[in-house]
Amino acid sequence: MKYGIINTLMMLSIITLVNCKENKTNSGQNTMTNIEQVQSVKVVSAGGALGFSSSTVIDKDSIHYNRTVAANEADNLIYNRKMKPEDWERLADKIDIKIFGAATEGKSVQPVDGIDTKIIITTSAGNISKMNAYDNPVWKRIRDEVDQYK
Repeated sequence: MKYGIINTLMMLSIITLVNCKENKTNSGQNTMTNIEQVQSVKVVSAGGALGFSSSTVIDKDSIHYNRTVAANEADNLIYNRKMKPEDWERLADKIDIKIFGAATEGKSVQPVDGIDTKIIITTSAGNISKMNAYDNPVWKRIRDEVDQYK
Protein backbone atom coordinates (compact mmCIF):
# COMPACT_ATOMS: atom_id res chain seq x y z
CA MET A 1 0.00 0.00 0.00
CA LYS A 2 2.84 2.35 0.94
CA TYR A 3 4.57 1.74 -2.43
CA GLY A 4 1.28 2.25 -4.29
CA ILE A 5 0.85 5.75 -2.84
CA ILE A 6 4.47 6.66 -3.56
CA ASN A 7 4.17 5.38 -7.13
CA THR A 8 0.94 7.34 -7.63
CA LEU A 9 2.54 10.54 -6.28
CA MET A 10 5.58 10.05 -8.51
CA MET A 11 3.36 9.56 -11.57
CA LEU A 12 1.33 12.69 -10.74
CA SER A 13 4.57 14.67 -10.31
CA ILE A 14 5.90 13.46 -13.66
CA ILE A 15 2.62 14.25 -15.43
CA THR A 16 2.55 17.71 -13.84
CA LEU A 17 6.13 18.44 -14.90
CA VAL A 18 5.52 17.27 -18.46
CA ASN A 19 2.35 19.38 -18.75
CA CYS A 20 4.12 22.45 -17.36
CA LYS A 21 6.99 22.03 -19.80
CA GLU A 22 4.58 21.63 -22.76
CA ASN A 23 2.63 24.75 -21.73
CA LYS A 24 5.83 26.73 -21.34
CA THR A 25 7.03 25.64 -24.78
CA ASN A 26 3.70 26.53 -26.39
CA SER A 27 3.55 29.94 -24.74
CA GLY A 28 7.10 30.65 -25.93
CA GLN A 29 6.09 29.83 -29.49
CA ASN A 30 3.02 32.06 -29.23
CA THR A 31 5.16 34.94 -28.00
CA MET A 32 7.51 34.61 -30.95
CA THR A 33 4.70 34.65 -33.50
CA ASN A 34 3.06 37.72 -31.90
CA ILE A 35 6.14 39.96 -32.21
CA GLU A 36 5.67 42.65 -34.86
CA GLN A 37 8.52 42.72 -37.33
CA VAL A 38 9.53 45.75 -39.33
CA GLN A 39 9.14 45.06 -43.05
CA SER A 40 9.87 48.50 -44.51
CA VAL A 41 10.53 52.10 -43.61
CA LYS A 42 9.32 55.00 -45.74
CA VAL A 43 10.21 58.65 -45.19
CA VAL A 44 8.29 61.21 -47.26
CA SER A 45 9.00 64.94 -47.17
CA ALA A 46 7.23 67.71 -49.04
CA GLY A 47 6.94 71.49 -49.01
CA GLY A 48 9.14 74.53 -49.17
CA ALA A 49 9.20 77.48 -51.53
CA LEU A 50 10.94 75.48 -54.28
CA GLY A 51 8.30 72.74 -54.42
CA PHE A 52 10.51 70.09 -52.85
CA SER A 53 9.43 66.50 -52.31
CA SER A 54 11.34 63.34 -51.56
CA SER A 55 10.57 59.74 -50.81
CA THR A 56 12.90 57.10 -49.41
CA VAL A 57 11.68 53.52 -49.09
CA ILE A 58 13.93 50.95 -47.44
CA ASP A 59 13.22 47.28 -46.97
CA LYS A 60 15.45 44.32 -46.23
CA ASP A 61 16.47 44.05 -49.90
CA SER A 62 16.60 47.54 -51.36
CA ILE A 63 16.60 51.31 -51.10
CA HIS A 64 14.47 53.46 -53.40
CA TYR A 65 14.99 57.22 -53.40
CA ASN A 66 13.16 59.89 -55.37
CA ARG A 67 13.68 63.66 -55.05
CA THR A 68 11.80 66.30 -56.99
CA VAL A 69 12.38 70.05 -56.98
CA ALA A 70 9.68 71.81 -58.99
CA ALA A 71 11.69 75.05 -59.28
CA ASN A 72 14.71 73.32 -60.82
CA GLU A 73 14.34 70.02 -62.63
CA ALA A 74 18.13 69.62 -62.73
CA ASP A 75 17.99 68.91 -58.99
CA ASN A 76 15.63 65.95 -59.48
CA LEU A 77 17.10 62.57 -58.62
CA ILE A 78 15.98 58.94 -58.67
CA TYR A 79 18.02 55.94 -57.64
CA ASN A 80 17.60 52.37 -56.46
CA ARG A 81 20.19 50.12 -54.90
CA LYS A 82 20.52 46.95 -52.89
CA MET A 83 20.38 47.05 -49.12
CA LYS A 84 23.13 45.26 -47.23
CA PRO A 85 21.66 42.78 -44.71
CA GLU A 86 23.74 44.24 -41.87
CA ASP A 87 22.51 47.76 -42.69
CA TRP A 88 18.91 46.57 -42.68
CA GLU A 89 19.39 44.84 -39.32
CA ARG A 90 20.95 47.98 -37.85
CA LEU A 91 18.03 50.11 -39.05
CA ALA A 92 15.34 47.64 -37.94
CA ASP A 93 16.99 47.26 -34.51
CA LYS A 94 16.76 51.03 -33.95
CA ILE A 95 12.98 51.00 -34.35
CA ASP A 96 10.94 50.56 -31.19
CA ILE A 97 7.47 50.11 -32.67
CA LYS A 98 5.62 50.86 -29.41
CA ILE A 99 7.45 54.14 -28.78
CA PHE A 100 7.14 55.15 -32.43
CA GLY A 101 3.42 54.33 -32.43
CA ALA A 102 2.89 56.41 -29.29
CA ALA A 103 4.54 59.50 -30.80
CA THR A 104 2.54 62.70 -30.92
CA GLU A 105 2.44 64.17 -34.41
CA GLY A 106 3.52 67.77 -34.88
CA LYS A 107 1.66 70.43 -36.81
CA SER A 108 2.23 71.02 -40.50
CA VAL A 109 4.91 73.60 -41.25
CA GLN A 110 4.10 73.87 -44.97
CA PRO A 111 1.98 77.03 -44.57
CA VAL A 112 5.18 78.92 -43.68
CA ASP A 113 7.25 77.37 -46.51
CA GLY A 114 8.44 74.58 -44.25
CA ILE A 115 8.88 70.94 -45.16
CA ASP A 116 6.68 68.29 -43.55
CA THR A 117 8.17 64.87 -42.98
CA LYS A 118 6.16 61.70 -42.52
CA ILE A 119 7.59 58.34 -41.50
CA ILE A 120 5.63 55.20 -42.33
CA ILE A 121 6.70 51.93 -40.75
CA THR A 122 5.22 48.81 -42.33
CA THR A 123 5.16 45.90 -39.91
CA SER A 124 3.86 42.38 -40.03
CA ALA A 125 0.72 43.78 -38.34
CA GLY A 126 0.16 46.79 -40.63
CA ASN A 127 1.30 50.40 -41.10
CA ILE A 128 2.12 53.00 -38.48
CA SER A 129 2.71 56.56 -39.67
CA LYS A 130 3.69 59.76 -37.88
CA MET A 131 4.25 63.23 -39.30
CA ASN A 132 6.59 65.86 -37.82
CA ALA A 133 7.01 63.95 -34.54
CA TYR A 134 10.27 65.74 -33.75
CA ASP A 135 9.75 65.33 -29.99
CA ASN A 136 9.88 61.53 -30.27
CA PRO A 137 13.42 60.09 -30.01
CA VAL A 138 12.61 56.98 -32.10
CA TRP A 139 11.04 59.12 -34.85
CA LYS A 140 14.14 61.35 -34.99
CA ARG A 141 16.52 58.37 -34.92
CA ILE A 142 14.68 56.74 -37.85
CA ARG A 143 14.71 59.98 -39.84
CA ASP A 144 18.42 60.52 -39.17
CA GLU A 145 19.27 56.92 -40.09
CA VAL A 146 17.25 57.02 -43.33
CA ASP A 147 18.81 60.40 -44.24
CA GLN A 148 22.17 58.62 -44.46
CA TYR A 149 20.86 56.72 -47.51
CA LYS A 150 19.84 59.85 -49.47
